[in-house]
Amino acid sequence: MPDDYAYINTRVRVMRTKLLDGRALDSALASGSYQEFLRVLTETDLAPQLRETTAEGAGLPELDRALSQNLFATSRKVLNFADGQARREIEVLLMRWDLVNLKTVARGIVNGRGSDAILESLIPGGTIKPAALQTAAQSTDLASAATAIAVSGHPLARSMRDGAAAYGASNRLLDLEVALDQGYYRHALAVSRNTSLRRYLGREIDVRNALIARGTRGQALDPNLFVPGGHLDAGGYTRLAGGDASGIPDAAAILEASTLEDAEVAARAALDTAARNTSMSDPEGVGVILDFLRRKEIEIAKLRLIGRGKFYNLATDQIRREVQA
Repeated sequence: MPDDYAYINTRVRVMRTKLLDGRALDSALASGSYQEFLRVLTETDLAPQLRETTAEGAGLPELDRALSQNLFATSRKVLNFADGQARREIEVLLMRWDLVNLKTVARGIVNGRGSDAILESLIPGGTIKPAALQTAAQSTDLASAATAIAVSGHPLARSMRDGAAAYGASNRLLDLEVALDQGYYRHALAVSRNTSLRRYLGREIDVRNALIARGTRGQALDPNLFVPGGHLDAGGYTRLAGGDASGIPDAAAILEASTLEDAEVAARAALDTAARNTSMSDPEGVGVILDFLRRKEIEIAKLRLIGRGKFYNLATDQIRREVQA
């Protein structure tokens, strides 16, 4: 397998042409029924995963499983294009879903959601072995979940253990989540050699610090919540937490958001733009893959929303507003 991005990106660009664009999503939105929505999807590259969705008695669980299988197959296909350093850097991109999934597991355990609900919320396509993630989701406490990840030997295992300990000391989930953030970005920056990837990761860290600052507004400054590796040092984070967004692109929109949900929307928009810019500015680097994986994740998320809307027979305009939110 090649260790350079020229070959890998050529293959990924072909895959990108098969993503459902605005017109295809409009066709899915315009479907007159859930069955019509499924028929539209069977005319796309998702068809191989959709067989169970049309079986007698099938419903949303079968659709969720099909979409998850498609995202997992897509991420593995991209990873298998590469070897050597390129493969390690693509794994860094896939580990972003591990980061999200471990936070989902932790929130689910703390809030007593139950393993089925936790498992339904996970994003497939990361690098944690599915069996380890399932065992973690079925755990009754954070320490047991951390042990399940540790047994798998995953790079985020230590951060999960440290995060569980931090939560045990403070009873605050944010401490656990920031421990995972710190561990992920420490690992990602240590692995990454590609300049574009390191620059993008720095942007992601800035956005994460801005979200933490926005989420803790009005509280006493806690320097332990700072995620290093971006453009800020500890002093810069102190200023950011005080409302000074100077020198950090997009931070102002996050800090000034009227709600945490609006702050999350601003953060996603900033990172979508950063991924597109990385793809265009370094067409022979990892940015093409970064942008593709973000687009694929968004595609699957929108199809889940449209599928639910059609299944429950919601008005098309209502579904469209949810998809565009």
